[in-house]
Amino acid sequence: MRMLMRKLMALVVAPMGLVLGVSLIGAPSASADGADVYGVGGGSVNLFGGQKAIKFAFSAHTGPSGDFGSFRVTTEPPFPPLDVQVDVDCVNVFPNPPGAGGWIGGKVKKVTPSPNGYGISPGDELLLGINDYGNPSGSIPDELNGYYGSPQLCRVLGPHAQIPISQGNITIKLP
Repeated sequence: MRMLMRKLMALVVAPMGLVLGVSLIGAPSASADGADVYGVGGGSVNLFGGQKAIKFAFSAHTGPSGDFGSFRVTTEPPFPPLDVQVDVDCVNVFPNPPGAGGWIGGKVKKVTPSPNGYGISPGDELLLGINDYGNPSGSIPDELNGYYGSPQLCRVLGPHAQIPISQGNITIKLP
């Protein structure tokens, strides 16, 4: 059952696409560390019929002091409950025509419930894959997905298709 849940996370919530929940209120924000490149966004992935299944918010930056930020993902029924908050320590953004793409990684700071149906615990490494296809999100929906990862894995990954978001927007600023 745990393996099935991991596969479901990788496909649907991207497993977490990880981690918002914020109801889009209180989305993470970054300090003005003079960030040169970044990925920010918030929104939801909805099931057929418009029912919200996953909510997300993230703010991930690279600046003179390194990579920083946070992301949060929450799942709603019919999926098992999950609210994950991650401290970002890895940001990698790049051109991904017709837009931009990126990977954001970090350690789980807080997760509820614990234990949960996804097997996610504080200290686990998670990744968000993101694609920005215009502002506001246009005819090609922005994309997001969540994955289990390892420290600094986001630095070696390149462009990849993710799950189209239903509502919200993702913005990536390239160097």
